[in-house]
Amino acid sequence: MDGLERGERYAVTRNGHHIGDLVPLRRRRPAVSRAEFAAVSRGMPRLDDRKYREDMERHVNDDFFDPYDRAYGRREFAEDEG
Repeated sequence: MDGLERGERYAVTRNGHHIGDLVPLRRRRPAVSRAEFAAVSRGMPRLDDRKYREDMERHVNDDFFDPYDRAYGRREFAEDEG
């Protein structure tokens, strides 16, 4: 077990036949620091919101949504005057 804690791997055999491996668990980092996230993000392209919306309209089939919800969102209907 001490070897596993040091990162060593072990082959498990029974009667000379390999039946498995003992390997150390990977340690997961709890979070990425803000500075590390910023450094990785610098190289990413900027998102063009208008192009993104156009692509979504063109390629995403959202027929299962109520079409009136979408039309009202686009203000295609005259609002009630009252």
